[in-house]
Amino acid sequence: MRRARRGLSPLVATVVLISATILGGMLIYNYFQASVDKMQGLGEKLMVDASTVHLTGNTRLVHIEVLNSYDIDARIDSINGIYSNGTSIQLTTQETLPIQVLPGDKASINAVVTNPDIVAVSVTYTIDGKTLTTEPEKIR
Repeated sequence: MRRARRGLSPLVATVVLISATILGGMLIYNYFQASVDKMQGLGEKLMVDASTVHLTGNTRLVHIEVLNSYDIDARIDSINGIYSNGTSIQLTTQETLPIQVLPGDKASINAVVTNPDIVAVSVTYTIDGKTLTTEPEKIR
C-alpha cells in the first residue's frame, strides 16, 4: 500500500508565491531607485560660467562665476585655462585661492589671460575630501 503524499494546499502555495513575487519586486524597485539616485548625483553640482572682456591686444580679463549646488561647502583650489588643442594650464587669479563656497552661494573669480588660444576654463575643487575638476566651460 502506498502512502499518500501531502503537499501544500493550493491556497497556501498561492499566498507563498504572491508574497515571494511582492518581496522580489520590492527588492528590484529599491535597487533601481538607488541606481537612478546615484546617476542623478553624477551631474555637475559646481556650475561654472566664464565670460571675457578684452583689455589690450591679446590680453583679456576672464570673469568666472562658480555656483555651489552641493549641500555642503566646496573649496575652489584652482582655475585651469584650456587651450584649443585640449591641454590645460593653471591660471593666475586676482583672488587668493583656495576659496570656500557655501551651499547655494556663488564665487566670482577673475583671471588675466594673455594667450588667445585659451578658449575654456575648468575649476579644480575639493568637496567632502575628494578633489574633482569640472568639465571645461567655454569662455564667451
